[in-house]
Amino acid sequence: MNYPHRPLAALLALLCTTAAMGQSDGPGSSAGAAATGALQPYKARYQVGYKALSGGQIEATLKRGSSPGRWIYQTQAFPNMIGRIAVSPKARELSTMELTADGMRPLSYEFNDGSADVDQDVRLSFDWSALKVAGRADGKDFTLDIKPGTQDTASVQAAMIAALVAGRTPSGFPIVTGSKLRDYRYWSEGKETVSTPLGRYETVIWASQRNGSDRIAKVWHAPALGYLPVQAIQFRKGKQLVQMKLVELER
Repeated sequence: MNYPHRPLAALLALLCTTAAMGQSDGPGSSAGAAATGALQPYKARYQVGYKALSGGQIEATLKRGSSPGRWIYQTQAFPNMIGRIAVSPKARELSTMELTADGMRPLSYEFNDGSADVDQDVRLSFDWSALKVAGRADGKDFTLDIKPGTQDTASVQAAMIAALVAGRTPSGFPIVTGSKLRDYRYWSEGKETVSTPLGRYETVIWASQRNGSDRIAKVWHAPALGYLPVQAIQFRKGKQLVQMKLVELER
């Protein structure tokens, strides 16, 4: 369960997806976030399990930046003793981005795996006028050509939510992972009621898969919570690997 250069959000590779309207009868839920038609800040904690083992928790935070249209998405690990085998409690991931008329656009990205080995860290800087991203991964500097709509592994979480809140139906994103640009496709898998420690939520399920990969991630989004993910599961060859479920939420 070791994901070099693949955030917590790649335990959270799971949160790379989303979904349409519904209601929630869970405590603390509110249709207001969805009804405003605007992206809403939040801090959410998810219980993480690997197969039958509990790995601790991951916290995802979406907050406004220092200027209009700027947003920050951050993930942080809170592993238990078993989870620390794979993830350091010092690991952090952070993306700074801007919300444009065409959707969310990353500006910079940082991933620190929490170890003393800086070669495991990732840094990205996006130049949208030149359609390039410059960065460092695996201890080497690199530059890549990018396409409109390209995301990093953290900004894609906010990009999905922003797209759905705006009434768009995403079909995929190019995503920079480490020093590579990879294409991910997305598709809808219907609706389902999900039980969490915070209550029951009507959700829409979206799945995603990297081209050429045998892993599929499915995410259950609650429109009544502004399309916040309440559950995510990663499968490999049809078998469940990683599961995340919402356990705490702050607005």
